[in-house]
Amino acid sequence: MHMRSFFLFTIFSLSFTTYANEWKEFGKDANGHIHYVDIGNIEKADGIIYYWSLVDFMETTTLGTRSNVSKYKVDCADQKQTWLSYAYFSESMGKGKKITSSVPVWNHYGSTLNEIRSLTPNSIEYRLMMFVCGKKM
Repeated sequence: MHMRSFFLFTIFSLSFTTYANEWKEFGKDANGHIHYVDIGNIEKADGIIYYWSLVDFMETTTLGTRSNVSKYKVDCADQKQTWLSYAYFSESMGKGKKITSSVPVWNHYGSTLNEIRSLTPNSIEYRLMMFVCGKKM
């Protein structure tokens, strides 16, 4: 009976495990927020690049968030980005309490989920997009 309980506990625990991140600091935006890219989880499928980014805010927002982790896809040929998912956290580096439910579905530069958009040339988001495109070309 002990072995069965251990096995079930192990399976249950693994279902909540997230993959490891390799956050590389990419730079600061005009507001002083620090942007990171997960260099260990950049994927390419059918000519599209998928990547994760993290933004550490300069100070806690009015909603109690301190950082944001988002997943994007990029069509490098057209230089178009789509915001796929997001989560806001109470602490820096995607740690602490997840507070996504109280945050509007738009990101810090005005995009909405699943919107295909062109980024402003030379913005940190644009440079980050070009960086991940260069990694997987």
